[in-house]
Amino acid sequence: MFQTNYSELLSNIPDLICELDSFKRIRYANSFHKEKLGYESHEILGRSVDEFFHPDDRNELRTKISLLERPGSETKGIWRIAHRDGHFLTCECRGKLQQDSNGIKKIIVVARDITEELGTEFKIHTKSNKKVQTTSELHYQSFFELKMSQFEFSQLKYAFDEHAVITITDKYGNITYANDRFCEISMYSRDELIGSNHRLLNSGFHSPEFFKRMYHMIQSGYVWKGEIRNRTKDGSIYWVSVTIVPLRSIDGNINRFVALHTLITRTIESEEKVTQLLQEKELLLQEVHHRIKNNLFSVFSLLKMQSNYYEDPQLKEQFEEAAGRLRSMMALYDRLYRSKNPNEIDLKEYIRNLVGQILATYPKDIRFLFSSDESIIVKPDIASNLGIILNELICNSVKHSFLLKDKGEIKIQIQKTDHQIFFLYSDNGEPLPDSYSLENSEAGFGIKLMNLLVQQLKGKVEVRPGQSVLFDLVFPFR
Repeated sequence: MFQTNYSELLSNIPDLICELDSFKRIRYANSFHKEKLGYESHEILGRSVDEFFHPDDRNELRTKISLLERPGSETKGIWRIAHRDGHFLTCECRGKLQQDSNGIKKIIVVARDITEELGTEFKIHTKSNKKVQTTSELHYQSFFELKMSQFEFSQLKYAFDEHAVITITDKYGNITYANDRFCEISMYSRDELIGSNHRLLNSGFHSPEFFKRMYHMIQSGYVWKGEIRNRTKDGSIYWVSVTIVPLRSIDGNINRFVALHTLITRTIESEEKVTQLLQEKELLLQEVHHRIKNNLFSVFSLLKMQSNYYEDPQLKEQFEEAAGRLRSMMALYDRLYRSKNPNEIDLKEYIRNLVGQILATYPKDIRFLFSSDESIIVKPDIASNLGIILNELICNSVKHSFLLKDKGEIKIQIQKTDHQIFFLYSDNGEPLPDSYSLENSEAGFGIKLMNLLVQQLKGKVEVRPGQSVLFDLVFPFR
């Protein structure tokens, strides 16, 4: 049976072929090294491979070799390799990482001499500094630059293919090129894609007008960017972020389009999941708000019914006051329920509506004057405390200040600075008793409640006994 002598076979290949161990030392070199570089085997074996490369190329060589991590991974480059007599040959080198059955890794390197192709006066990364060049030198320079451009383009293409899904279509929208990633994601073979239109991937999600606007834009010479939902060959859905760039021919006419797709399916699915959760949360909050609002109204109605049940004026008054406090809480909750941002309450609007609701429950003709320079946005807890305080103040004005009057006037002023809110309540009724004080231990529940709420606001209040009601409250803005 005929068996090939692989060492002899490799020696007959007109390329430099060597094998490196895991320490980048040369463990095999074909005999072409002697013919091309002038080295004997014992001068090469066991030495580090970068010893034979130009000093300016060694860092790049080490970097590229270090990136060979997985078996089958490859690298390539154009570097200068030293001849035994000291001059350098420009070689196109390729390296591939392999692993034998014992798990030992090795790198196979193949180097092709391209010195004659590029011209001996054009070494890698150098150009002649002569001001006057011969026709031959210009030819070599142009050829060198062409080879370098081709190599750099191949590197750029590799980078794009690794990251993006790329297609090129003619001016009619028919696919003329599709990279491997596009075939992989769409699940169509290249033969199935070439000559087909992108309508092959249409998922039916976007309207015809969506694509009409896109085609009109790119055919007019503009770059189009957007997100498209496509369908694979097996019917599954995927999303891509697309940039379509129109390309012009030398005569200026648009003759093809390049489309760069980035897969964003997971991002879109995450956004849809978040949107769904937010919608479910919104529905749940609406249901909770609705139930709380109904329960508050039920308790309010029970308190009003209970107040009508008793004939004792004192008991009747206590139930009315409790219903009034609950009413201020209901007004705040209704404001929260209707607000787009339930964490913010506009005091100007809240106070105006609350006072109107409270005064509507009394038969007396009480005029309400309100002064506020601007909207004051506060947290719900501040609005709640202030609303209950306001309810107590109005109840006291009606019961005491306007006891002997059918008419009256209530004034409220509210202002805000950078750090404080000033709240001033006054009426034009009977003056306060000389013994009136928020700190009075024998005071009724309403006064004790106001005092507690002022403390919660971390505010300071001033009330002047012997004068008409003047409740001057200052508390920090937060």
